[in-house]
Amino acid sequence: MLLSAAVGAAVAGASTSPVGAYATEYTQHTLQKDRRVIADRLDPRQNPGQRDYSFLDAVGAVWPYPVHKSGPVQKTGAGFAASTGDDAATGFLIDRCHVLTAMHVVYADDLVVHPALERAVAFAVGQTGSGRDHGALQGLKFLREGIVIAHGDALMLDGMIHNPADDWALILLDGNVDGSIEPLAIGTVDPSQLPKGFGVSLAGYPSDHRASRGDGFKFKDLWLSEGAVVDVTLGDWTAALIRTTVQTTPGNSGGPLFGDFDGRHVVIGLAQSLSGNGIDVSDSSPNVQVLFTAGTLGRIAAAQARYPCH
Repeated sequence: MLLSAAVGAAVAGASTSPVGAYATEYTQHTLQKDRRVIADRLDPRQNPGQRDYSFLDAVGAVWPYPVHKSGPVQKTGAGFAASTGDDAATGFLIDRCHVLTAMHVVYADDLVVHPALERAVAFAVGQTGSGRDHGALQGLKFLREGIVIAHGDALMLDGMIHNPADDWALILLDGNVDGSIEPLAIGTVDPSQLPKGFGVSLAGYPSDHRASRGDGFKFKDLWLSEGAVVDVTLGDWTAALIRTTVQTTPGNSGGPLFGDFDGRHVVIGLAQSLSGNGIDVSDSSPNVQVLFTAGTLGRIAAAQARYPCH
């Protein structure tokens, strides 16, 4: 799931971005431009340049409803798709029991205005060690249910998401993920540290690759996109957006945007919306991510303190 934004509209005034169903057929021309690669978190030999992506093992799949190992909870109302794989987006652990994602991932209704907390969701994380498809949902180790304990002030109304810079949500899992997975470090950076052309990356589970590969429930493959900063749009101290040339498609929503700062991987934001098909990105047609501010991280930290891990 990823919100679809017309060129430039998502950042205009940092106030709204269009929402719409994504239905783009990928031509061979488009596929040739696709720079996204699979990031194996367990075996660097499987990665381009044999780079170590083990820190990304904290990135997992998020569903806007509970999921059991035998499949999704039976549908009793709107919001359930026939395939659990189709509904999943992306999130990531920031400690042993808290997951950060986009607000529109967990509140996927047509109209979302001041949604209630404690919405039941699910999260699966951790690449399986075997080449076989097994684990929580064919490729991920741990499947846990959770509830939403905090979210931003974004809202969905008349096909638009208002205040997209506040499009985030925090999930409390029903138990801790064990120490085999290291949570991702989140932080804020001064905009001066994000000049145009600064390299950033985004990780997640793009649904177009799931569909084209016939994966269904299979989430063993985590996809990585590398790009560069186009610009930063600051709202007030509580919200900001960053536009980049990282390639994103539906399913990436809520995935971590990160960069290297002082030799350390730091997550500075998360995927929010895309321009066009999300692949043919450029300085004039960038994709959009939430950029963390001190205010956003302060609200996240306050929710963690109210609902600590046990």
